[in-house]
Amino acid sequence: MAMSVADQPGAFVLDLTPSRELAELEGRLHVLEAQLDALGRLEQVNRVIQFSQNKQRAAEALQHEPFGYSAQQAKGVLEMPMSWQCADAIEELRAQRKSLLARSGSIRQTPKEATSANWFG
Repeated sequence: MAMSVADQPGAFVLDLTPSRELAELEGRLHVLEAQLDALGRLEQVNRVIQFSQNKQRAAEALQHEPFGYSAQQAKGVLEMPMSWQCADAIEELRAQRKSLLARSGSIRQTPKEATSANWFG
């Protein structure tokens, strides 16, 4: 009996379907939006973090007004290194967002093109 790669011990299957890639892109964009927002409000964000009892409380505070970040976004904001405050790092984040938005749009357009084609004659 022949074994496929996925049947071999220690092997894994990488799912590169457009829907999975799109979900991953959207997840990254979701966090990236909060990180860019936080960089624009560093004073407020730093104040919340500095006066929080611990990291969990800081994450909870970032999920409420005036921020309203999701749990994933709050975690992403808390994991940001201080060096991201540099202008070049901020520009890199903006470029990454632009690239992810373009890729997301491309993935979304592909199924529309496929379904608009007359595949059935």
